[in-house]
Amino acid sequence: MGRKNNRYKTEGRGAENLTNYNQMDQFITEIRTVMEEAETQLDNSRRVNPGDPADFADAQRHLQEVHLELEKMIRSANPEQRDQLIRVEQQIHQLQNRMILGM
Repeated sequence: MGRKNNRYKTEGRGAENLTNYNQMDQFITEIRTVMEEAETQLDNSRRVNPGDPADFADAQRHLQEVHLELEKMIRSANPEQRDQLIRVEQQIHQLQNRMILGM
């Protein structure tokens, strides 16, 4: 796997774009895609022949990017949306911690 050019477009989201649940659900789907890629890179790093360190670093960076966008969305969400987004944020934190610890 080679280096990827920011496949995940996360910029430009905020209060003005969090107007309906479809947009929120679409962003959560994007987050899950980033998390799946990070999980794959974490699994690859644990193997006898680990994956490309650049791919692992890219996965960590993408995860951080979506986390920053998610924080913006949480601030502008209504209470029901906020609960759902906070659960996703907790999952991101857990994955980031596992990647740091190599678990």
